[in-house]
Amino acid sequence: MADIFSFLRRKTPAPADRKVFNMGIQEREQNYFMTAPVIYHIAQQSVILRTCTTQLKNEIFRRGVMFKKSFDTQCISCGNKHENKVKQCMECESDELKKPNKNQLDYANRLLEIKYVNKSEQLFIDILKEMEDDLNIMDDGYIILVKEYFVNDSAGIELHKIKEIYRGDPATMSIYTDEQGERGNKGFTCLNHRYFLSDDEYSNCDECGLQLYPVHYINRVNGIDQYYIEGEVLHFSKYSPSRLYGQSPVVTLFNHITTLIAMENYVNSAYTKSRMPRGLLAVQTRNMESMQNFWRAVKEKMETDPHFIPVMGIEAEGGKGSVEWIKFMDSLKEMDYIAVKEDLRDRISAFYGVSKIFMADSSTSGGLNNEGMQILVTNRAVEMGQNVYNHYVFPWLLRQFGITDYELILPPSEEEDEIAKLRKREIEVNIAASIKNLGFEIDMDGDGNFEYNKPPPEPQAPEGGKEEKQVEKDPYAGTDIDASQLGQLQEQALSQKSSPQEGDSTTRNKPSMSVGPPNRATGLPAEAANNNVDRRTERKVG
Repeated sequence: MADIFSFLRRKTPAPADRKVFNMGIQEREQNYFMTAPVIYHIAQQSVILRTCTTQLKNEIFRRGVMFKKSFDTQCISCGNKHENKVKQCMECESDELKKPNKNQLDYANRLLEIKYVNKSEQLFIDILKEMEDDLNIMDDGYIILVKEYFVNDSAGIELHKIKEIYRGDPATMSIYTDEQGERGNKGFTCLNHRYFLSDDEYSNCDECGLQLYPVHYINRVNGIDQYYIEGEVLHFSKYSPSRLYGQSPVVTLFNHITTLIAMENYVNSAYTKSRMPRGLLAVQTRNMESMQNFWRAVKEKMETDPHFIPVMGIEAEGGKGSVEWIKFMDSLKEMDYIAVKEDLRDRISAFYGVSKIFMADSSTSGGLNNEGMQILVTNRAVEMGQNVYNHYVFPWLLRQFGITDYELILPPSEEEDEIAKLRKREIEVNIAASIKNLGFEIDMDGDGNFEYNKPPPEPQAPEGGKEEKQVEKDPYAGTDIDASQLGQLQEQALSQKSSPQEGDSTTRNKPSMSVGPPNRATGLPAEAANNNVDRRTERKVG
């Protein structure tokens, strides 16, 4: 037995992360020597970037958040969940079923829907919008839960209650890991004295002597370190999820964003008083005083009459005088300003998945630039953004609230077509009916989906048993007689039995006429003529 236990204590080593460059606090990589405040400043200066992020954020949270039943009925025996109402479990066939407990939502509703979630008078949707901006700029989002703990004598956590919810600033939040990038193995703090930090897992707090808990996150701001334990902070990424931090989209689009900012500054300086003159008019003359007096008079005349056209004669020896225009700057059209700006805007909006129609640009609508397709592309980006909250943030948040029977979701931005869903269900029912006509057995599971099973074949009688019933054969099989002619043939046979036979001298006073085939078929094969003669219509003539 000792050998077995020693064998079980071996385990595969966790792979180390090359981004871990410091024991304990792991700060993000400073790409291009840009810190988080610089990245936020660049993002706030770009009109195109803020338009994309704002439109995407508004579409993601356009319909708010809502609670949804995680199941309609759940089996108490096996725990199987059913989306539709059933009388017994589809797995173990148990009758012990339960419905979602509405009392689980009372605690969460009081915090998430009825009142503000923190002392800053923020709603829960405001916290989500802040985190969405962090994801689109830094690709790192933090949600912090301020908990009130109920502990025993040794500071062991018995219960907790969530008092407030805050958004963590990616510029000051950091992940606390070991050399392999795993959290909770380096650094331990006390619940009462969060500034205390120890490397020994089994030591106690120097201030109160109570047990310590592993540190997962740290917030450094204004020279103060705030340590957070497991269950108090959630970190997640949207575009580049990893073991540590995400990759900022602003860093990827840095050249495009800064070029757009420079172009906007150029246009701004071109239309303000401090702009550079468009050019210089150089006139060669020997009488500078006369030239100055002339331009002074022209300026005075232009103030009263803006349409005044000055006329000036230049006198030069030998007719060699000249007027030269020296241009200092090109026009916007010559620099192809509009085309370059649109290309940069398209690159940025394509990264975020925001179409032109959402940026109030209808110049390319119609034709191949289908508005419906543009909306579809943006809806897919919105769906991807909602899945981050539906699959990562909200499940973790519900676990902290102790909610198991309900789900917190972001409804789709575009409302579902109920008629289309009913038509789809109608098609499924028609297909099930057709398959049933083929001999299959149809059943429905707890989720409302059809199940098809082929029934086993009927057992055959063993040899020596009862003789199989002979199949009645069709006497008219292989003939030209149709089923529609059977009635006429039977009526004809009955009439022949009841009427006197031809050639019977006892029943006729005169010889009967010939009823043979007509003479018009003479010289032709018998099959070529219509030899059908109805004896019932014959009458004696002459």
